[in-house]
Amino acid sequence: MSEEDEGGPVVVQDLGPWVIEMQWPRGVTQGGPAVLVVRPKGGSGYPPGGISSTVLRQIDFKEAGEALRSQTRVSGLRAQIREEQEAARSERLRQAAAQGVTDEYLALLASAYVSHINRGGTGPLAHLAEQVGKSQSTIKGHLWQARKRDLLTGSAGRAGGALTEKASTLLMGLIPGAHQSKSLADMARDIQTDQDNQKDQ
Repeated sequence: MSEEDEGGPVVVQDLGPWVIEMQWPRGVTQGGPAVLVVRPKGGSGYPPGGISSTVLRQIDFKEAGEALRSQTRVSGLRAQIREEQEAARSERLRQAAAQGVTDEYLALLASAYVSHINRGGTGPLAHLAEQVGKSQSTIKGHLWQARKRDLLTGSAGRAGGALTEKASTLLMGLIPGAHQSKSLADMARDIQTDQDNQKDQ
């Protein structure tokens, strides 16, 4: 399943020499798709006989609907996990900032900065200022200090950079379970499995 720019989620089925794409409107998880595309599988050329009623009868709308709902649940779980991680990060940042401009605080700030930039976020100073509860100019100065203390690469005044090994080492000690952290996909899969197991009981 994927998200198309114009519409909503797309479920793809493979039917021999054909690829079936079904698209639902954003937010809709019941009923059939709004768009149905049947095309030859890439590189296989034009299948003999073209699209027939037999091909159309083989499209499994029920299975596609189930795949849509499953992927929607996983997407929702990922969003929930991301929000929880962001809230925990904000709390750690605020607590560390209350202790002063320590290396630990600067490592957490640099990590939040790099994460925001890497996700394509805009206005990193405003975003971090809101998270930490400080002014944008204060955050800018703190990022400069993070670079000066060898916690963040890059040059002051230019967006971007990366965490240094020193910052990564500090973060491993600050963030609970950081050395054994799972990806969002793994966490969402674990939650989905737990929910499925509860349904089966």
